[in-house]
Amino acid sequence: MPLLHDFFRPRSEHSLTPSAMPFHRLTLGLAGLAALAVLAGRAVSDAPAPTPARRTLAAVQDRYAGRLPHPPETGELAVYAGAPGEPALDCAALAKDRTMVALVFGQSNASNTVDPGYESGRPVYAFADGVCTKARDALPGATGTKGSSWPRLGDKLIAGGFYDAVIFANIARGGSSILEWGPGGRHNAVLLASLDSLARAGLPPTHVLLHQGEADCALGVAAPDYAAMLAAVIDQIRNKVGPATDVVVARTSQYFDLVCGNAANPACYKTCPALTQAQTAAADPQRHVLSGPDTDRLVPFADRNDGYHFTAQAADRFAEAWLPQLARSEAAPSRLQ
Repeated sequence: MPLLHDFFRPRSEHSLTPSAMPFHRLTLGLAGLAALAVLAGRAVSDAPAPTPARRTLAAVQDRYAGRLPHPPETGELAVYAGAPGEPALDCAALAKDRTMVALVFGQSNASNTVDPGYESGRPVYAFADGVCTKARDALPGATGTKGSSWPRLGDKLIAGGFYDAVIFANIARGGSSILEWGPGGRHNAVLLASLDSLARAGLPPTHVLLHQGEADCALGVAAPDYAAMLAAVIDQIRNKVGPATDVVVARTSQYFDLVCGNAANPACYKTCPALTQAQTAAADPQRHVLSGPDTDRLVPFADRNDGYHFTAQAADRFAEAWLPQLARSEAAPSRLQ
């Protein structure tokens, strides 16, 4: 399978809507940790022998090492800087009984790629680099310079009476594979450090949301390998946040085949049902692991503005589709029936 370089490069997330708003590159200060994460699970001379599980994960990483792209870091985290003079908010003061705190990760459709962007009209906030601000696109901490689905989702949750406030910490990376988020991957340290950062800020997450799989479909990652790495990621998250936090795994694999190249041709859009089956199989309600939206079905090619990324209408529909799993107030079930 040819490597679809353009699928993974940051320029796939460049702005479509001209904007006079200022942008800047947000640096998470985790580059060193990400480099160290590559060594995870590998034995060194003075370390104990790796467990069978670690050997298996290392073998999965090695199997695909030659296929993974390495997009340049420059510009990846270019995000909206906020209104001039906008003060930072007291994060801990925002965390109350009816506040939802969600860490979001995955690839570009979880980051800032929706055109046009969106500004929340309700108490919806963004957390990045230890700082809370009002949620407006592009969300800090994730790649891309356009819009996202998350402020839209926050408004829907509050309008429905499910929460009084919503905080999103978005660390999604365009074109990223589950191999990069898992142990030994270059984004694994970002994931774990972000969970630590939320805890230090007094914002223990009520939810962790994953929307990712398109890159792995394009790379030809086998479903058992995807499932093993996803399970390892969920175990790491569970070890950080405890047993009560809901981990919600969306189902997605659809990508635009650049070799085919005709965005108007449905045959140029490929899916990997085995991967979405692996994502579905990861659900375990007893462990608070739930299935999220299936965007292969929810967002057809006609609702993708450049072959890959959601239109504003699709982002609204995507946001709506999360509600059944995210509404955790006592009255939520009756509202959603």
